[in-house]
Amino acid sequence: MSRSKKLIRNIFIIILLSLFLIAWLGLSFTPLSVYKKVERGNHFGPSQIVHIEDYKNNKFILGRYDRWVSCSNVRRALLFFWAAESVPITIENDNNKALCYTWSNYNPMFKVHGVINDEKIKKVEVTLSNGDIISQTEFYDDLFLLIYDTKIKGDIYFDSIRAYDGESNIVFESEY
Repeated sequence: MSRSKKLIRNIFIIILLSLFLIAWLGLSFTPLSVYKKVERGNHFGPSQIVHIEDYKNNKFILGRYDRWVSCSNVRRALLFFWAAESVPITIENDNNKALCYTWSNYNPMFKVHGVINDEKIKKVEVTLSNGDIISQTEFYDDLFLLIYDTKIKGDIYFDSIRAYDGESNIVFESEY
């Protein structure tokens, strides 16, 4: 076999092995394709993407499917690929509550996301176990997403959540 044929054969083998490795690791070229793969793997969706939040090398993707709301975290991997950082956290919207939410702590990030069912709510505020307060006043449709970096501060957990109307009256309150 000539050198050129061996070179072509070896390049072909390297390309096939690379594609197999990329598929096995769950890598994709875009964050949205990772999001779709994760949804299929969890038998969820396809959901309507409401908002994409860039945070450091991550993207948080808020989606809605029927009466369910999900938030997936995808991260940049191997220079130009994307991979799922964590399993999407999904909640069912209960229209009888003013606010439906869930939280997760996936080091080094803490996130709270949910859906607002009461149109009077103008601000969502979360108190963490270390006393820090994070809040949001701009919503995506009726969804919200709060992210907190715990890398510097250590183990931090959810303590309470409050929702306020335009006059700073508490509309919803819940403690962990």
